[in-house]
Amino acid sequence: MKVLLIGATGATGQIILPLLLSAGHTVTALVRRPEAVTVEDEHLVVMPGGVRDPEQVDQAVKGQDAVMCAFGPRGLGKDDIQEVLMRNLVQAMTKHGVKRLVNLSARGSSDSHKSMGLMGAFFIKVLLRNVFADKKRGEQLLFASDLDFVNACPGRLLNKPATGNIKASADGTGITSGITRADVARWMVEQLTSDTWVRQSPVIG
Repeated sequence: MKVLLIGATGATGQIILPLLLSAGHTVTALVRRPEAVTVEDEHLVVMPGGVRDPEQVDQAVKGQDAVMCAFGPRGLGKDDIQEVLMRNLVQAMTKHGVKRLVNLSARGSSDSHKSMGLMGAFFIKVLLRNVFADKKRGEQLLFASDLDFVNACPGRLLNKPATGNIKASADGTGITSGITRADVARWMVEQLTSDTWVRQSPVIG
């Protein structure tokens, strides 16, 4: 499968990239700084570009079979990067007939906030309010599209080895608050060929 990876140089994207390659996929990584991609593979194409540029996103999407997005916020201030990225991505994927998108969101987005405790709700509504406001605007564009998306909503991301013990829930019932990035990365790669959570935003942990 030909897969476009957005966010390949981020903390989770760096784990996703080699997993995609080891699974036999041909990967195009759209990145602002190509030198930050340390992986070398004959099935990897590193494409310079930014997600704010609709033409660059369009060119990156063209010819792909699926898109995986692990693009996260760069700060806590007001921004529209998630909204702009999703608008450009939905437009390009619709234009080129690329249906499958596996997107890294966060617990607390969409309806997943309903399963969170008071402390989690406080962080989202106060400390992370700008991040989640931008994410919500982007997801509204995603949900209104005809794409076969899987919108993964993990809790607190941990920089620890994979456990292999991953659970997913539509409403977050029985899901712990933390999950390793390695587990998230492996689960997301599996969603490229699974229809279990298509057009849903499962909480994973």
